[in-house]
Amino acid sequence: MSNILVMNATPQETRVAVLEDGTITGFFQERHASRGVVGNIYHGRVVRVLPGMEAAFVDIGLEKAAFLHVSDIYQDHEEVDLDDDDDNGDSSGGDGRRSRRRREYPPINEQLKEGQDLLVQVVKDPIGTKGARLTCHVSLPGRHLVYMPTVNHVGISRQIRSDAERKRLRKIANEMRPPGAGFIVRTAGEGIRSDVIRRDMEVLVNLWNDVMKRSQSGKPPRLLHSDLDLALKATRDLAASNLDRLIVDDRDQYERIMDFVERIMPRLGRRVELYVGSEPIFDAFGIESELRRALERRVDLPSGGYLIIEQTEALVSIDINTGKFVGDDNLEKTIVQTNHEAAREIPYQLQLRNLGGLIIIDFIDMNEQRDRKAVVETLHEAFAEDRGRVKISDISEFGLVEMTRKRTAESLTQLLCEPCPLCQGRGMIRSPETVVCDILRQLKRELAGFDEFDTTVLASQSVINMLRNREKKSLRDLELRFNKKIHLRTDTSMHPEEYTIASGKAG
Repeated sequence: MSNILVMNATPQETRVAVLEDGTITGFFQERHASRGVVGNIYHGRVVRVLPGMEAAFVDIGLEKAAFLHVSDIYQDHEEVDLDDDDDNGDSSGGDGRRSRRRREYPPINEQLKEGQDLLVQVVKDPIGTKGARLTCHVSLPGRHLVYMPTVNHVGISRQIRSDAERKRLRKIANEMRPPGAGFIVRTAGEGIRSDVIRRDMEVLVNLWNDVMKRSQSGKPPRLLHSDLDLALKATRDLAASNLDRLIVDDRDQYERIMDFVERIMPRLGRRVELYVGSEPIFDAFGIESELRRALERRVDLPSGGYLIIEQTEALVSIDINTGKFVGDDNLEKTIVQTNHEAAREIPYQLQLRNLGGLIIIDFIDMNEQRDRKAVVETLHEAFAEDRGRVKISDISEFGLVEMTRKRTAESLTQLLCEPCPLCQGRGMIRSPETVVCDILRQLKRELAGFDEFDTTVLASQSVINMLRNREKKSLRDLELRFNKKIHLRTDTSMHPEEYTIASGKAG
């Protein structure tokens, strides 16, 4: 299998794509004017405590107050269980790597008060109308380790299989960790010399000590520590031991990466390349066209069927259709084959589009229980390599599969697009017929009150055309009824749903 990290860097943004055998398995983007805040540590101030939600809002200096749940405040080390799965590489350890046993926490209003200062870390960027998600359990990622100053535990990545190696690494971590603190040894730590691991530990412990010192002076809200930018974070977290090439198209970024690699991961140095081709790097690797396809609602399947993917505030819906695929003469076989193709394509699309939360999949109805079970098994198999946490239900009697996928950042659509200024994100606007009916009703309301003989309607071209042609008689009836002259004027700058009715004759 060929594993390549492709990095496109410009003065405006950095984009990173992970390719496995030519298929995009991850995409990340950072606009330099609006960098993400996941991993940043802040000195915040509680602005509101909500006992009913068992949560608080904390001002950390961003546009929206950030959200802190009671489970991310209470620091009962005995109740923290680390699953050791650190290979997603982000620094949101408080959200992704800790799974607490279900328990009752003390009421949040007994732990936090409005105006209280608090040291917190961001585990989820602001998404849509929601503010950032916070934790009080800080985690600091390094190349080989993740340091957790508030969690009394040592964990080893599940990807490290050897019992002897796990025992060796656990011994090193236990020898070095400060009282009450903990480490996760990442997959990248396997086989690394003990002195190198100890040096990483010292760097992370000293970094935390510096953060704590900075928190003692100055008033919140303020930033205490910022995580690496995307270029270096991707190099640190995504350049695994099985990486074949890391290719970057900007010389300055290439030199930064080489300097970074030489300091913390010298074995990677020979695999870092400066791209010098004449074709844009994302075009050369077929990434640009895939990203454009990932912004479309419709995804075609190999045999002629297709998916329709809709993202809403509450959930993601995926509808499967046979389309032009007719298969052989057996309709049921056609349906089952289309559903299997969809089950294989859906995990790729969710990962590429970074879609998560609640996802509803509407498979085409199948008559046989064994076929429904087989399609769900195909779905499970296709999700096996997904780095997100996934839970999948069986197919219901209505042909629906409910599933959840861990969501930590904005989707590709949220990252690259904005709501349509015409429809405000609805995906639809009122038709010219609807607007014309509105205008006719409004004319009935207002004409009697106008003093002047002339009245002018301003609207978009399509609306005016319909008034002049199809509704010519309706306008004439209104003129006779109210003894007014109605003038129609086109305003090409007007929104298709917009119109004005004014007394007088427009110039």
